[in-house]
Amino acid sequence: MSRRGVAAVTICSTAFILLGRAQASALGNASLPIAIVPHPFGLRSRDEVRQIAVKCVDDIIKLVSEAKKG
Repeated sequence: MSRRGVAAVTICSTAFILLGRAQASALGNASLPIAIVPHPFGLRSRDEVRQIAVKCVDDIIKLVSEAKKG
């Protein structure tokens, strides 16, 4: 999408961030912004997951805004 002039962001948990960055590079988009969420989710309460989601939305908004500028 970013190659078409559309801001793009992916979401990746901390356990897979290296894999996510490697995959973005392998696909020719090393600068793809990645919103990072903590891992794991399975042991977290609904409220904790909700808080993580709220922060992630804030991160996504920031990353998309930066991508549009750049």
